[in-house]
Amino acid sequence: MKKPSGTRVNIMIMGIVVVVLALGFAAILGYGKARKQMEQMQQAQQEQEAKEAQITPMQTVTPEPTDDPTDPAVQKKNLITEIKKAVEHNDVKIMTADLRYTSQEGQVEAYTQEDVAAVLLHLKKNEKDYQAFVEKLQDESVIVGEEEGIQYLLLTDSNLRKMTGTEEPAETVEAEIVTPTPTPEGNGRKIAIDAGHQAHGNSEQEPIGPGASQTKAKVASGTTGRTTGVTEYQLNLDVALKLRDELEARGYEVYMIRETNDVDISNAERAQLAAESGSDILIRIHANGSDNTSVAGALTMAPSTANPYLSQEMIAECQKLSQCIITAFCASTGANNQGVYQTDEMSGLNWCSIPATIVEMGYMTNQEEDTRMQTADYQQQMVTGIADGIDQYFAS
Repeated sequence: MKKPSGTRVNIMIMGIVVVVLALGFAAILGYGKARKQMEQMQQAQQEQEAKEAQITPMQTVTPEPTDDPTDPAVQKKNLITEIKKAVEHNDVKIMTADLRYTSQEGQVEAYTQEDVAAVLLHLKKNEKDYQAFVEKLQDESVIVGEEEGIQYLLLTDSNLRKMTGTEEPAETVEAEIVTPTPTPEGNGRKIAIDAGHQAHGNSEQEPIGPGASQTKAKVASGTTGRTTGVTEYQLNLDVALKLRDELEARGYEVYMIRETNDVDISNAERAQLAAESGSDILIRIHANGSDNTSVAGALTMAPSTANPYLSQEMIAECQKLSQCIITAFCASTGANNQGVYQTDEMSGLNWCSIPATIVEMGYMTNQEEDTRMQTADYQQQMVTGIADGIDQYFAS
């Protein structure tokens, strides 16, 4: 094999050196460029951090000062706001809790729920009186009081109705002017009145009718006003006592199943007591309830023609009595007439041996109806309607 010449070897060595030098130079240039880029990135980051450090304090939001809950002015403002909401929602409980007055004896007293309910209805319908009432609450004479940790506005006027422009109960005015005289409608007839429910229910079982195998609780305590917080058993008794007075004024004799809430009388026993008293008919006073709070109106209950516990003659009389009362009741009150509801599940009807009806005066789950049923004016309208229906039943 022929060996390369010296010149050729030198050329090859020089070529290798050139390539090595070129690669080294390229590496140096690349490193310098990368380092420059890194320095630029670091500088940009430092500038950004500096910029953020400058603007962050300017962007910090200073929290607004909060009202001092111990400040009487703040407390008064909050109570007035609650009262405004109470008017908007017909909330008797809130309104009653938030207002007090100083009696002539210097005692702090609460307004009656009856007066508060009437005032709420009035203020919701009369914007001018509502605004005037709010202005009175803001007056310096109205101060904040506290009892057992509960704050209230202390007013100087003991007559909440007069203060708000709400009319006094109609029967109060009439009583001052005229003394009612008995009328001859009763003609010696006797009416049994049962104020439905009682303070404490009795869950013991009893047959729903004579000879029935089906049973249900002897008696319940009833529902409660969604807005007013008044119990049904109390409302039923209030109206029943007023109905007693109205019927006696019309010449009827009246037998009351109960005149207090502290009793224990089952539904079957109530029906039997009514018959044993020698009464001609039985009126059972109740109030209704529904999961749908918009439902409002009145109805009566009567057995159907398929009722296995009563004769057809008795069923017909119960239905007639129920129809007379619901027609007159709605004519007197203006309530939505839901008619006569026929049912064979009511022990208080199935055990009756005299004509009977259940009067569901209205829905305690409906704000306006619940509030209205607590006013003296509306209770008198309900009583008048029931009494008118009884008159019509005996006259037909």
